[in-house]
Amino acid sequence: MWHEIAWTDMSEQHIARHNVTPADVHEVLQADPKLYRPGRDNTTLVFGTTNSGRHLLVVLAEALDGRDYVVTAREMTPGEKKNFKHKGT
Repeated sequence: MWHEIAWTDMSEQHIARHNVTPADVHEVLQADPKLYRPGRDNTTLVFGTTNSGRHLLVVLAEALDGRDYVVTAREMTPGEKKNFKHKGT
């Protein structure tokens, strides 16, 4: 469901403030299970886990060239984590 990721210095710096790395994002996007939800302003919310078991929310927006741009990525809230564990596919 996701495309190639278009990384920018700004997006990498932003997720670093949440202690998330580009490798973490790729792990979530490749992991099973994961849960997709529509977000605000034509974004896609991707809930998933890293190989080390971190539960992350990744927010993607389609870039002009068709790749996906990482808006942000962070740890799931307790409510998001509960929902993910219940509905993750």
